[in-house]
Amino acid sequence: MKRLIKNYIGLFVIVITLFTVLSVSLADETSEIAGSTAPQMNGGQKWRVGYAETDPYGNFAGTLYGLVIGLEKLGWISGVTDRDFPYVSGQDESKAMWTWLASHDIGPYIEFVKDAHYSFIEDELGIEEQINNRLINDQDLDLMIVMGTLAGTKVATDKHQIPTLVFSSSNAVGSGIIQSVADSGHDHIWAHMDQDRYIRQVEVFHDIFSYKSLGMVYENSELGRIYAAVADVEGFAEERSFSIVREFVKEPKSDEEFDQYYKDIKAANTELASKVDAMYITLGPWDVKMLPELLQPFIDKKIPVFSQLGPEEVTHGALLSLARPNFDGVGLFGADTIAKVLNGTSPRELPQVYGDTPSIVLNLEVADLIGYQIPFDILLAADEIIPEITR
Repeated sequence: MKRLIKNYIGLFVIVITLFTVLSVSLADETSEIAGSTAPQMNGGQKWRVGYAETDPYGNFAGTLYGLVIGLEKLGWISGVTDRDFPYVSGQDESKAMWTWLASHDIGPYIEFVKDAHYSFIEDELGIEEQINNRLINDQDLDLMIVMGTLAGTKVATDKHQIPTLVFSSSNAVGSGIIQSVADSGHDHIWAHMDQDRYIRQVEVFHDIFSYKSLGMVYENSELGRIYAAVADVEGFAEERSFSIVREFVKEPKSDEEFDQYYKDIKAANTELASKVDAMYITLGPWDVKMLPELLQPFIDKKIPVFSQLGPEEVTHGALLSLARPNFDGVGLFGADTIAKVLNGTSPRELPQVYGDTPSIVLNLEVADLIGYQIPFDILLAADEIIPEITR
């Protein structure tokens, strides 16, 4: 039996093992980089930390939680995990966590400044101007934690010299936040990089389905192509010799434009469902509750759909995705970086690369609807199996 299971798992075990080794080695390497992580005060005062995000999003909230837990492990904060900290896995909202951190006694080293939580979803209030004014003129923050590509491009700039650490961006190099994977190009700027994340996704998808044509829908703009990881998918398509069939849509700029946006997405999906044998849905501003309707053309044509985003979209109608199992690894990696920056190390001197072990997520109802008989080795490799579509 053991030999049979070993044969079934095959390549997946090798891949998972390699990613595990990669994650561990990167974490070990980070701890060896010059720079102390020992907690210390800022000249007898607490270090004042601010936060900016593109919008409320599960990866942003999860990464913030991971950073908090990582800082607690390193001794920079205390009394979080044994109290009623307002985080539940999968939540989008980060504001409640920030308010909790700002209003509780978490030790003598770090202050999460209560009025320094910013979200660009409120950009009509002049968030970018508020942040720049604070960082350039007030200079009352010692470090900024930034989540997302848009927020990164707005906050991680040379307009100020406040240490700024960017997490959870689609491509920090492609969007111009940093100069390269090895060098941010700015002494006060750092960005987490997992440059193979989207290549891993399409690679696993192709290993399973060996598709000859892959559908993609995205906005044909510079930022739209970055969010959709178009360059990564194109490179892998050339390597594996499959074609990419594209449909372009214009993303909504206001609430009034969403009805037309959903119609455009549905029309694009309907067009692609008759042309491709697999679909890669990229990051979009849609409400995930709309996905069962938006993805129906692929169900009708029995086309497998992979979600770039992760489990949220698999729950609502995509067949599968890869996701990080939790935010502990990237959280400790980021906390290590924060600690070294607060201890005087230039953000530019610190490593930016960290990759998590991938976690496969599958939806059984979708598999049944498209007639996909899930192989035993895939079931063994899956870390999360969702029984039905949430409609």
